[in-house]
Amino acid sequence: MCKPMYYVVFSIVYLSIVLAQKADNGNTKIANVQRNDQGSMDDVDVEDIMNQCNETFKIEMAYLQALNESGSFPDETDKTPKCFLLCVLDNTGVMTKDGDFDPERTAALFAGERAGKVMDGIQDMAAACADRKEKCKCEKSYNYLKCLMTMEIEKYANNN
Repeated sequence: MCKPMYYVVFSIVYLSIVLAQKADNGNTKIANVQRNDQGSMDDVDVEDIMNQCNETFKIEMAYLQALNESGSFPDETDKTPKCFLLCVLDNTGVMTKDGDFDPERTAALFAGERAGKVMDGIQDMAAACADRKEKCKCEKSYNYLKCLMTMEIEKYANNN
């Protein structure tokens, strides 16, 4: 995988985890993320969010690379990387405090290219993946991103 795409995916996944928001019980988010009128994520420091989430939920780069390349983690029984994703998604605003996913915010966060193709259908893919029934927010976050990454790989990486 080319390094620029790896950093984009790492940043997206890391940001998703950092956004994991605690319930309104006095805990605060890692970052105060604001969205402009176009749903842009320009004001979000994904790397910082990922670093902060990684302090609580240690994740190996191999996990993020596997998610980017195959759409899943190498060990799907390990909850720590899944909770890292929750942290990033919550702190980026992709997951709301109610545990729902924002497809528009997801599209802004995941905007970019894969295999040299502009990914312009992310919001529709995210909307298709957003209706999750999992009770555990870590599992829910992982399965949301697994669904999205699988669809993204099928649409952009496999159809050269």
